[in-house]
Amino acid sequence: MSTPKAEKTPEQWQDDALSSILSVTLDGSNTKRQGRRCLTVVANELREEGMSALITKTTMERVLVARLEPDEVSASGIGVFDYLLGSWRAVRTVIENLSGAKGKALDASVRESRIGVLRDMQALLVSYMGLTLQVPDMFARVGRPGQRIIIDALLAESVENDSNKAVVSELLAELIKRFAEDGLPEVLTPIISELGLRSLARSNRSLLQPGFRKLLEALEVLTAYGEIAQAFVHMATFDPEECSGRRMQTGTALGIFLGFSAFPSSDEAIVQTYYADAPERSPLDCEALHAGLRNTVQFLQSALFQICDRLVRAGAEERAKLTSFTLRVLATNARRSGMQADATKVVDDGFADNLASVWLRLSEPFTNDAQLRRIARVDADWITTRAMRNSDGLNDAQDEIATFWRELTRINADKQLVDTFLERRLNMAQSGAPGFIADCFFTTAAALHLGPIATIAQYTDKLSELARFKREIARIQASPELLPPAQRATLPVAIQRWNAQLADMKREKIALEAQILDPRRLSNILVFYRFTMCFLLRMVDAHTAFPHAGPFAMPTEGSGEAEIPESWAMLPQFIVEDVVEFILFLTTHSPDTLIDSTAQVGGGGNEQLRTFDDILPLFAVVFLARPSFIRSPHLKSRLVDVLHMLTYRDPREDDDYVDTLGGNMPNQVRLHPAINRFQMSLDNNTIARSYLVPALLRLYVDIEHTGSHSQFYEKFNVRYHIARTLRSLWARGQSYVEATRRFFLLQSGTEKHSNTTTGSLRKDQQVIEEFVARLMTDTTYLLDESLSKLAIIRDIEKRQADHGAEAESPEQLEETTRRLQEAERMARSFVSLAHETVHMLAYLSKLVPRPFQAGEVVDRLASMLNYNLKQLAGPKCSNLRVRDMKARFSFSPRVLLSEITSVYIHLGLYSTDAHEAVDKFVTAVVNDDRSYSVGLFQEAYTILERRSLKDAHSLEQLLEFAAKCKDAKVDSKVIDYLESVAPDEYLDPLLASLISDPVRLPTSGNIMDLSAIKGQLLSDPRDPFNRAPLTIDMLEPMPELKAEISKWRAEKIAEYQSK
Repeated sequence: MSTPKAEKTPEQWQDDALSSILSVTLDGSNTKRQGRRCLTVVANELREEGMSALITKTTMERVLVARLEPDEVSASGIGVFDYLLGSWRAVRTVIENLSGAKGKALDASVRESRIGVLRDMQALLVSYMGLTLQVPDMFARVGRPGQRIIIDALLAESVENDSNKAVVSELLAELIKRFAEDGLPEVLTPIISELGLRSLARSNRSLLQPGFRKLLEALEVLTAYGEIAQAFVHMATFDPEECSGRRMQTGTALGIFLGFSAFPSSDEAIVQTYYADAPERSPLDCEALHAGLRNTVQFLQSALFQICDRLVRAGAEERAKLTSFTLRVLATNARRSGMQADATKVVDDGFADNLASVWLRLSEPFTNDAQLRRIARVDADWITTRAMRNSDGLNDAQDEIATFWRELTRINADKQLVDTFLERRLNMAQSGAPGFIADCFFTTAAALHLGPIATIAQYTDKLSELARFKREIARIQASPELLPPAQRATLPVAIQRWNAQLADMKREKIALEAQILDPRRLSNILVFYRFTMCFLLRMVDAHTAFPHAGPFAMPTEGSGEAEIPESWAMLPQFIVEDVVEFILFLTTHSPDTLIDSTAQVGGGGNEQLRTFDDILPLFAVVFLARPSFIRSPHLKSRLVDVLHMLTYRDPREDDDYVDTLGGNMPNQVRLHPAINRFQMSLDNNTIARSYLVPALLRLYVDIEHTGSHSQFYEKFNVRYHIARTLRSLWARGQSYVEATRRFFLLQSGTEKHSNTTTGSLRKDQQVIEEFVARLMTDTTYLLDESLSKLAIIRDIEKRQADHGAEAESPEQLEETTRRLQEAERMARSFVSLAHETVHMLAYLSKLVPRPFQAGEVVDRLASMLNYNLKQLAGPKCSNLRVRDMKARFSFSPRVLLSEITSVYIHLGLYSTDAHEAVDKFVTAVVNDDRSYSVGLFQEAYTILERRSLKDAHSLEQLLEFAAKCKDAKVDSKVIDYLESVAPDEYLDPLLASLISDPVRLPTSGNIMDLSAIKGQLLSDPRDPFNRAPLTIDMLEPMPELKAEISKWRAEKIAEYQSK
C-alpha cells in the first residue's frame, strides 16, 4: 500500500513556485530543477546564517538580486528586462491558475496566502523593471533594454503579438501604480525616448509610409493613462533647456512627433514621388491627390491634438508646462517669420503647422462659440505679464520667452515707450496669473504667426518667383533675335533646362497647396481670426463692451487724434497684421472659405457676429477710420488692400468713364460671389456708410510717408487701390456718392455736419485740402511719367523695326534691352495709376467742384491740365502710339483726353453760386504761358467728335469753355499790368504775383498770399524760407494790409481801363 503524498509546507511551496517563476534554484542536487540557474553563493550564505536554503517570501528579493548580478546575466544570455518580464508573466500565469478552477480545490486561506506571496513577487519584479528603466547602469547591458521591449510590443502588428500588447498594457498599469509617487517621469523617459528614436528613423518619417501611424498610435496608448500624461511633461526630455531653435524639433520628447510632416521641405518624396507627374495632371486629378494626403495629415493632427489635450487635462501644472514648452518653441524660432530665414536653424513648416493645429483645436471651446461668451476672459495684460519678466531669478527658458514677448513690435508704441511702460509696471502690485483661455489665445496667435502665416508668405513668394521665371522664359522665346549670337546658338538647350526647372518648381508649388489650401485648415484658422477681430474691436470700442452691450461704438478722436488705450498700444503688431494678411490670402487663393458656412460661425439668433458678413467689414472700416490706433502705414495700406480685393471690379470692365461714351463691355469677367456679398455687407453697415469714404480720403493723404526706403512708389500703389475701392463704392448707388459729397462740402461750409468723421471740423477740412493737393501732385507726376515712358518705348521699338538688332553691338543691344524692359515695367504700372487718378479727378470735379477751384491749387491744376491736353491733342500726340498699347499697358489716350476735357467743363462753366471760383479757374488756365492754347480745345473737340467719345451736349460745353478762355485772355493783361507796377510789398515773394489775401509766416516773418502758402504747406509743412515746421493754422491773417492792397488794386484797374 503506497504512502500518501505529504503536504508541502508554505515554505516548500514558495520555494517550488518561486524557483519555477525565477528559473533559479538554491539546490543544485535537485534533478527536477535542472536547467535553472543555481545560485550557490546565496544558498551558502543562507545556511551560514542558519536559514534554510529555500526561496521564500523572505528571501525572494535576495535571490532576485543575485540572479541579476552581471555574471549571472551574462552567463544566462538573457537581458535583465527580458528576464524580469518573463518572470512577471510567469507569476501572472500562476496567479490566474490559482484564482481560477485549479485553485478551487485548495483551502481558501491557503489559496489567498499563496496568491499574496505571488503578488509580492509580482510587485518586486515590477519594481526592478522600473529600476532598469530609471537607472539602467545598475544592471548588465545584455539583450534588449526594457524600453525597446515595451515599444516593440506596442508597435507589433501580428495576431500572435496581440497578447503581448495586452501584457504590456497590464505591465504599464503596474509600473504606473508602483512609481506614481516614486519617479514615474524617469521610468517613462527611456520609453518615450525609444519611441522618439524610432520616429526619427528615415523609414518612419514619411507620411507616405505606414510607419508613422504605428508610432503615433503607440504614443496615444501611452498618454491614454492619466498618470503617464501627467508624468510626460515632467520628463527631463520634455523641455530641456539646452534645446532651442531647430533642436526643439529633434531633441524634445514631444517635438519629435510634432515634426511628422507632408510639407515638401520635410519630405522630398512628397514632391519627387507623390506629385511626380502633377504638372501634367488636370486640376481635378491634383485635387484627388490632395484629398488623399490631406486625410493623412488630418489623422496626424488629430492624433497630436489627442495627445496634447491629455497633457492639458492632466492638471494645472502640466497645462502650464505644455504652454511654456510651446512658448519657448515660438521664442527660439522667432526668425521663422523673418525675411530669408535659415531653414536649418528653425523648426520646419510641418512642425510649425502641427503645433498651430494643436493650439487651434485647444482654442475651439471659446473661439467656436457663436456668442463669444468668454471673450472677456482674454486679458490683454497677458502680454505684459510675459514681457515684464527679466533675467533676474529666471532660468534660461523663462528668459527666452520673456525676451521674445518684450521685443515684439507693438501696434502703437516704440521700444522706448515699451521699456518705460514695463519698468513702471514692474513697480506695481501684480494681479493674479491669467487663466488658460488667455494663455490659449495668445499662444495660438503666436503659433499661427510662426506657422501657417509664415508658410503662406513663403508660398506667395514662390508663386512670384515662378511667375517671374515663366515671364522671363516667354520673353526670351518671343524675341530670340535680341540675344547676342553666342547665347542664341545655345538657346534650345537652355530652354530645355529651364523648362525642366520650371516643372520642378510647379511640382513643389502643387505639393505645398495640399497643405496651404486645405479648406479644413483654412476654415479653422478663419474661425480663430473671427474671435481675434472681435477681441481687437472690443479693445477699442468706446464702451469696451463689444459685442455684448449693443452695437459697436466708435472711439472718439477728440482734437483729431484718437485717445488710445495703453493696453491697445502695447499689443504685438503681428496680432492685427496676421488677421489682415490671412484675409488677403483667402481673397486671392481661397475665397470660398470666406463665405463657407462653417467659418461664418454666427447666424441664426446671432446675426451680428458672422465672420464675413458682419465682423470683417466692421474691422476693416473701424481701423481705417481711426488710423491713429495703428502706427504702421504698411498695415493700414494692407487694410485698403482687403477692401480693394473685396470690392473688386476688373479694370477691363470699366464702363463708368466720366462724360465718356463707349466704355468697356461689362460682365465679361466672372467675379466670385464673395465680392458682391461683401459689398452688400458694407451697404448694410451704418459705420461703413458714415466713415468709410472719409477714411479712404484721409489715408490717401497720410500714406505719403510710409517709412520704407521705397515709400515714393509704394504710395502710388496704395492710392490706386483707394481709387479703385472708391470707384466701386460710387458705382454701388447713391449712399456712398452722397457721403462723399457731404464730406467735401464741409470745406466750403455749405452744409452742416455735426458728426465729423475725424472728431474735428478743422481736421476734416484739412484732410480735404491735403487730398486735393495730393491728387493734383499725383496726376501731374503719373501722367508725365506714363507719357514719357511710352515715348521711350515707341522710340526704341521704332529704331529696332527700322534697323534691326544687328545694327547694335552686343553691349549696346544689352543696354537697349535693359532700357526697354525697364520702360515697359514702369509704363505698365504708371499708366494704370494715371488712368485711375485722372478718373477720380474727373469724377470728383463734377461731384464737388469747389475744392478744385480753391486758390491754393487752381494754378497748378490748370497748368497740369493744359500740359497734358497738349500731349494728348497737340501736334506730337502721335508720338504716344506704341504697338498693342491697350493690351500691353492698358493705355487708352482717348479716354484720358475725354476725362481731362471733362475736368475743364466741370470747373470752368458757371454753376448756381460759383461765379468767382469759375472765373479763377478760367483765369488760371489762360495765364499758363507754357502750354495754354485756345486752339488745343478745337483739336480735342475734333478728336472727341470723330471718335464718338462724348455726346453732343458735352461737346457744346467744351466749345463754350474754349470761348470763355478766349475772352478771359484779354482780361489777363490787366493782371500783367498790376504786377508790373505793384510795390514789392504787394507781391508774393515766391511767385512774384499780386497778393490778394496776405498772411504772415510766424516762423520767418515773411508775408505771402494765403493761396500760395497753403499750396506750399499742403505738400510740405515747412516754412519755405527757413524750413522750420509750419502748418496752415499757424498763419497770421493781415486784414489791414488786405484792405490796403484791395484799394490800390481798384485804383490801378480804373487807371488802366481809362487809358
